[in-house]
Amino acid sequence: MSKYETLSYCGIYCGKCKNYKKNMNCSGCRNETTLVDDCPTRACAIRRGLLHCGECDEFPCAELNDFYHSGNPLHLSAFHNMQAIVKDGVDNWLKAQDHKNNPHKPE
Repeated sequence: MSKYETLSYCGIYCGKCKNYKKNMNCSGCRNETTLVDDCPTRACAIRRGLLHCGECDEFPCAELNDFYHSGNPLHLSAFHNMQAIVKDGVDNWLKAQDHKNNPHKPE
């Protein structure tokens, strides 16, 4: 598992998702190919060589604004996550998420 496997490009925390945790049908957007092949933010971040969208000078772009404010609570949480990632740093954010969502996981 890569260090950033549970971080999506847009800010969704994959480590909280039952489909990712149990590897039911998703291996996260960094490893997945078929389930996310139509994701424009993933394609853009990969094309620009970004670890996450918060590294982009255009963050949040129109595409992300539409996504974040689509009315889906998961998408809105991704927006708040990305704000925290930009503010606190991706490593600190991931560590906090891992602890919050997997409190018994050894560090």
